[in-house]
Amino acid sequence: MSKLRVAVLYGSRSTEHEVSIITALQVMENLDLSKYEIIPIYISKTGRWIKGDSSLLKPNTYKDLDQIESKLPSLLINPQSSFSQTSALSRALPLPKIDVVFPVFHGTFGEDGSVQGLLEISDLPYVGCGVLASSVGMDKFVQKMVFSAASLPQVKSNQTGTGLKYPLFVKPANGGSSIGITKAKNTKELISAIEVAKCYDRKVIIEESAEGFSEVNISVLGNTGGELKTSVCEKPVPSLEVLTYDDKYKSGGKGMAGAKRLIPAPIKPATAAKVAEYAKIAFEAIDGSGMARVDFLVSPDEKTIYINEINTIPGSLAFYLWEASGLKFSQLLDELIRLALEKYAANSKLVHTFSSNILANLGNTLKGGKLKN
Repeated sequence: MSKLRVAVLYGSRSTEHEVSIITALQVMENLDLSKYEIIPIYISKTGRWIKGDSSLLKPNTYKDLDQIESKLPSLLINPQSSFSQTSALSRALPLPKIDVVFPVFHGTFGEDGSVQGLLEISDLPYVGCGVLASSVGMDKFVQKMVFSAASLPQVKSNQTGTGLKYPLFVKPANGGSSIGITKAKNTKELISAIEVAKCYDRKVIIEESAEGFSEVNISVLGNTGGELKTSVCEKPVPSLEVLTYDDKYKSGGKGMAGAKRLIPAPIKPATAAKVAEYAKIAFEAIDGSGMARVDFLVSPDEKTIYINEINTIPGSLAFYLWEASGLKFSQLLDELIRLALEKYAANSKLVHTFSSNILANLGNTLKGGKLKN
């Protein structure tokens, strides 16, 4: 039986570029080489698509990102391009044969539906959420409207802070890894926090702080419309009032897998069951596929649970939650690829185009916006 050719896409023009590299390395290390041929495709911070060799499977390669761009050839996304052959294009490579794409992006230009749209147009099967789910998963403001429509409980929020009670959390509407998030305790701090958030996105989201609540996260696996599974819950352990970028990623280069956490979360079984129920509702509300991690805030008495956000490509793919649930990382990757191919097969049965003769009688000229024969 021939191996599936799996293109692992990662990097891209995002503030979470380095985090994407860490997760991609974890994925490529744990893909079963008896089943898959790995094709690493790295997108640089400047947006260049680079087809790598075995060197891209080694962490030391990424200590100098500029060298990767200078040494390895670019991919020509459209091999039929009629643009003049510059020196860069003349040594660019066409896209290789790919059976399934495994996007491992964090943040903009990858996790937000942009790359997923390109893959849809290219008719390539890919792992994870589609265009809509990915974009909703990225935009926290739109996400909150979707969750509200699904009757999921949330903290009070808006885009101005008007009518909200301090302390407040200010976040870029599109972003992740705690980048650009600030806690504001008064008007002066709020103004400063908004300025920080707007360095990363033109939209901001301002939320009331659920003081005394604990963060509890869970992962969902499956495709909307099919069977959905949930992992055990975790309770992250922040070093400060908010889980920081350093908490998440500066833990020995292990990505989210190295962050401090309690697994399973020390909560009541009934609370864990309610978190799992809400997580499935959220996943289906955005039309999720593949997997996601859903983050919640739980009160000390566990009587109040707020959904915080959904992450369609979580750091380290939340494999640590699935390992604690009895699913090895390699098995998780197998299942994600299976779900991708299942979704692609189902979508391939839909009618996307059909023959029509409406253009047969078009005239040769356009005048005043009207067609003439």
